[in-house]
Amino acid sequence: MGVKDNIRRLTISFILISTFAVVEVIGGIVTGSLALISDAGHMVTDAFSILIALIAQLIASKKLTKNMTYGLYRAEAVAAFFNGIFLIGLLAYIVYEALERLQNPREILGLPMLAIAFIGLVINIITMVILSGASGENINIRAALLHVITDTLGSVAAIIAGISVYFWELYIMDPILSVVVVLLLLPSTYNVIRSSLSIIMEFAPKNIDIEEIENRIKSVEGVLDVHDLHVWSITSGNDILTVHIVTDSISSSQKILKEVHKIAEEYGINHTTVQVEKAGFPCPEICPVFKEGIGKHTH
Repeated sequence: MGVKDNIRRLTISFILISTFAVVEVIGGIVTGSLALISDAGHMVTDAFSILIALIAQLIASKKLTKNMTYGLYRAEAVAAFFNGIFLIGLLAYIVYEALERLQNPREILGLPMLAIAFIGLVINIITMVILSGASGENINIRAALLHVITDTLGSVAAIIAGISVYFWELYIMDPILSVVVVLLLLPSTYNVIRSSLSIIMEFAPKNIDIEEIENRIKSVEGVLDVHDLHVWSITSGNDILTVHIVTDSISSSQKILKEVHKIAEEYGINHTTVQVEKAGFPCPEICPVFKEGIGKHTH
């Protein structure tokens, strides 16, 4: 799915969420419901997270330049990381607020809360459907989607709490359900932060076994040794491999290149750079793999 489609999805989602956040603020003021104003705050954070994701996509859509040879795709991972951290802060605030309300239950206007929370639920579900179409391949959108899921679960919790308050005056249900929502979202939030940090720190993608791919390259006919093997991601789904290969016959390099590219493609790597070196090729001292030669370092 292309960057333009991601931008379109994020733009529509931002308009929906930010518009309803204003509606919810007005509804909270008119009804005097602190719960609605609090939920509006969640909607504002959703809108902010989607805006961050949208800006990151716009940056990532810029063309390659001489100074940015890989483009700005990594902006997606940076945005996802900060969105994840921001979400942790939001979840921590929800827990803090829930604990305070468990000690000092607050009065909630059940009926107005039910009506507006139900509309919010519908808006969030529509936004979830829009974003989920691209979240599987884009960590940045996945982070924004988690914010929307947070508020969606919050809307469900608000509806249940509203019913409990309206019919049985069980004000304690509001903070209890809020904590349940936090516990459900913690694993997904952790995964977004871990995945984005892995991209930023250039860790090997978790689905690629470096030792296995190295052994497979070594098994290619004509390959004597492999060194300086690196695999990393520019952004989600955009993996890169670079490797130095030692051979005793440069004439077989084209065949070796073809086989190495084929192996890389089997692992979903879409950009491979191979340096073929003849045995005895001089190598700088910083090379992690070399044999001592006479007056120089050679492979």
